[in-house]
Amino acid sequence: MQTIEIMEKTFDSESNDIALYIAMSKKAEEEGQNEIAAYLFNIAMDEASHAAKFAALLGMIKDTKTNLLNMLAGEVQAEKDKSHASEVAFAEGNDAAFQFFEKSMKDETRHKEEIKKILSKLQAKD
Repeated sequence: MQTIEIMEKTFDSESNDIALYIAMSKKAEEEGQNEIAAYLFNIAMDEASHAAKFAALLGMIKDTKTNLLNMLAGEVQAEKDKSHASEVAFAEGNDAAFQFFEKSMKDETRHKEEIKKILSKLQAKD
């Protein structure tokens, strides 16, 4: 396996680990295990740092304007994907998934709008 392929797989693995460690941290906190929750959250931040470095090494990070344009496209797609997922979950009667897809779709919409505002300010400076 070549180095690039290994870095790509490692980036994906580190990115997935972030979500898992944060979810485990929240569960530990709900159970009153605050010290464990803090430790798991710190591990998540380490994994985020690892993933960020691999993103840079893989050339995924560009200039700020390009980064924002790329993320805007991602947020637009995520909004559409979550809308579709919400419809599917509703049709299947999975209320918990439906509710969360609806909430996260609104988050994606908010992200999209905020990135648009930031881009507008950035372009006004040019």
